[in-house]
Amino acid sequence: MTVRVDLNGLLAAAVGGSGLAAEELAGLEPELARVRDELAARRAAGTLAFAELPHRFDDARRVLDDAAGVGADIDVLVVLGIGGSALGARALVSDFGALLGQLDARRTLFNVISKSGETAETMAQFLVVRDRLLHELGAVDYKHHLVVTTDAEKGVLRQIVNDEGFRDLVVPDGVGGRFSVLTPVGLFPAAVAGIDVEELLAGAVYVDERARAAAAPLADPALALAGALFLLATRHAKPILVLMPYCTRLAATADWFCQLWAESLGKARDLAGRTVEWGQTPVRALGAADQHSQLQLYVEGPRDKVVLFARVEDHGAAVDLPTTYQDLEGVGYLGGHSLGELLNAEQRATELALAKRGRPSATLVLPAVNAFTLGQLLYLLETATVAVGALAGIDPFGQPGVEEGKRLAYGLMGRPGFEANRAEVEAWLARKDARFIL
Repeated sequence: MTVRVDLNGLLAAAVGGSGLAAEELAGLEPELARVRDELAARRAAGTLAFAELPHRFDDARRVLDDAAGVGADIDVLVVLGIGGSALGARALVSDFGALLGQLDARRTLFNVISKSGETAETMAQFLVVRDRLLHELGAVDYKHHLVVTTDAEKGVLRQIVNDEGFRDLVVPDGVGGRFSVLTPVGLFPAAVAGIDVEELLAGAVYVDERARAAAAPLADPALALAGALFLLATRHAKPILVLMPYCTRLAATADWFCQLWAESLGKARDLAGRTVEWGQTPVRALGAADQHSQLQLYVEGPRDKVVLFARVEDHGAAVDLPTTYQDLEGVGYLGGHSLGELLNAEQRATELALAKRGRPSATLVLPAVNAFTLGQLLYLLETATVAVGALAGIDPFGQPGVEEGKRLAYGLMGRPGFEANRAEVEAWLARKDARFIL
């Protein structure tokens, strides 16, 4: 059940001049060794919090205990959060009102997730849910339908938890939202849904142990992937990275990855304060659906993209295709195969179609989709992201560009202390030329 990284489709031997020469990748090994040592030193100093998450077994046991306490009277868990706090922004504000109207409050548990407690969208959802629960269940019983995941000591949500006595889970220090999937942020919803969180963490630990045991940086899958993608972005003019899983169950993982990659690596300045405006734009595509919508661009459009496939060898319970219409050449050949076989054939075909046009791709190969392999995949992608940040000399953990937009929104919504931000937006609107508003 080992997740493999196949880099062959990135190499010049497969795709010509758009790809990496094997010696070019080998030449990066000293830099990758530096990154490996740097990350190990940060870890030893306790300043690389995400890397230790798979080993925090006490946190996992607490999550399991809390999940076991969700009674048989609860049918639905709704996560109130956005961005990293909702694993790929599954809880979108635009869909929230419609969802809320369909739920039986008495049989629903709401998990409010915000480390700071200041995420406007999440707090807006919380206010709506709390109001409805209060009216339908009363001032005592409504509290049993809320679990809050937030900072251990500070923030607005922590104050609310302390004042009202909601059940709570803690986001560990030093872990931002996009790296929080292996904290209670992700583990509690997973456990309630029946996912084996111990196996999920075991998968992440397995990747970590493989990395530590690797004889050289290029023998570590996460570092090798990071090095290849970094070279393609910087030396081969590939500023766009497409993650294309050939499995619907990995679609949300692709959404999560897009935030991880974009928010971690899109930075104006490097660690020395120099303006670099660095980053590689992530795009989510889903095989085989997006073969019929996006692939035309990837095969024949600008040569500015790298495709990262996720392939699942065993799709689980087979959906067999009936043997029928044998007299119709364009349909009959499908009989006797399965939908999983078709997906895997389409992935291989797409990989080769790209290679024939000189378009580089790599493949993440999962033996199956289960808790153990998903834990491997998540931790591998997190580690690769941080490694690319180290190669680029930028901080992958901050998000100053996001904070600016938050402050401006606070001002528009009338939050005290942000009056100057409101004035700034109003001045911007006043400068707009009516001739270009059509």
